[in-house]
Amino acid sequence: MSSYLPFITKKISSAQRLRIARRREGQNSTLTNTQLDERLLEDLQRTVNSQMNGIIGALEMIRQNDLTADQRDMVHLAQSSADRLLLNVAQLLESNTDLGINQPAQGALGSLNGVRMLLIDSNAEVRAHVIRELQQRGARVEGFEVPKIALAALESAALAGDPYRIALFDQNIPGIDGETLGTAIGSSPLYRDTLVVLISDEHTQHDADRLAQAGFSAWLPKPLQQTMLLDTLSLLCSCIAKKDAPRFVCAGVHLNTDYLVSDNAHVYTHTRVLAVDDNPVNLQIAERMLARFGCQVDTAGDGQQALRMVHIRNYDLILMDCQMPNMDGYQTTALLRAAETGDEHVPIVGWSSGVNRSERDTCLAIGMDDFIFKPIRMRPLSDMLSRWLKPASTERSMVRNDDELEATQEMFGADFAELVDLFLTDSPKRFVFLHEAILANDAPTVAKFAHVLCGSTSSIGATTLAALCRELEIRAKNNILGDASLRLTEIELEYARIDKKLRDMLARTAPHVELPPGAHNKL
Repeated sequence: MSSYLPFITKKISSAQRLRIARRREGQNSTLTNTQLDERLLEDLQRTVNSQMNGIIGALEMIRQNDLTADQRDMVHLAQSSADRLLLNVAQLLESNTDLGINQPAQGALGSLNGVRMLLIDSNAEVRAHVIRELQQRGARVEGFEVPKIALAALESAALAGDPYRIALFDQNIPGIDGETLGTAIGSSPLYRDTLVVLISDEHTQHDADRLAQAGFSAWLPKPLQQTMLLDTLSLLCSCIAKKDAPRFVCAGVHLNTDYLVSDNAHVYTHTRVLAVDDNPVNLQIAERMLARFGCQVDTAGDGQQALRMVHIRNYDLILMDCQMPNMDGYQTTALLRAAETGDEHVPIVGWSSGVNRSERDTCLAIGMDDFIFKPIRMRPLSDMLSRWLKPASTERSMVRNDDELEATQEMFGADFAELVDLFLTDSPKRFVFLHEAILANDAPTVAKFAHVLCGSTSSIGATTLAALCRELEIRAKNNILGDASLRLTEIELEYARIDKKLRDMLARTAPHVELPPGAHNKL
């Protein structure tokens, strides 16, 4: 065996093999029916996820072709159906109750009874209705209109040892948007026992991916439907009772069919990527998607093969499946990191269909640099590549047309000016804290404020700025601060561009609005 593997294989005798086989057979024979059912469900879920990921990935590739309007609608319909099936299967197998397997007793898993919840919604009628529905099912619910009061209650409950286990935020709350508030709460160690749920107008799949990465446990669309609300909360309560991290529940999402790889996309013609997965369909989809961006792609079917390939060839990025038999992505990453010397550091991005907060956190803790969900979409893949690879052309201006400021202005209407004022007032303070944390080499604090900035910049539609903040956050979580000052300078320059663009937009649509001084006076 190659010397770069820090272990050796010890030969065993045939008698030892026989004893091991008998012992395993005895262990298997003592498994209860429930344990066997759970193993069967785990295998079934893995099989379904693998096949559906391949189907959805293939449809994503088909969308990149020159299709007629009818053909594009049909692909959209197929993707929506596949996504819905994947979510339904995950929810069904998560609870087990619909199959009658390991069904809990009354008041056990899945029950809302006794679970403490917090709701922030400025609409008194909606707030009263939701509270009434949840209280009828035994939940301990408190509703708030003002975020400041709700945050005080949230902190008091956490310090008293009786935390709110689920916090539901409406997107449109006074003074701050629900996504920014939820992102800040989800990133605070004080609220680690609180699952965060966002209630908002229709999002795209790309937005859903961003919410999951920001730490949300669920997204619910408006108008809030009773069945959807209760099913989602029941699933989260089941996870709380089992002390499991929940999958990200995204109900009612509509796919973003507008993103196509264009001539303006980043091209990575001089980069080599290694994709690792035990499913050949997933590898084929990943290889073709990466090739769309000009990457030279190699593939490995398991962790040991990946180790051998890294030993003989240099890679600019490794896409690592988390769940693989024999040697999973976590073990493979740990071995790769242990073998690194000096300034060598190859970005490793975990990818998995296990969409929950704990898996993403585990990836970062084990030494991976980033995480992306299966099934992979072109837009999140493009965002991820832009964080870690240097394009053939280094001009960032080529992709700055990705900003969604106008779309945010259209969504908020007359309230957009207030949102801009809050953003331009609050952001410079975050930059000051970031400067101080970087000077102090305080990686956790850098990650914290970069995370908050990522949430607020995403909310206002500054996608390029959000990607830069996200990259700084991930590197800080991996304690990589060597180039943090340069990255912050890049963030500040991009913020200055967004600052100017926002002011120009309001000068045309709301010239009477007074804004804080420009970025050049703040940074």
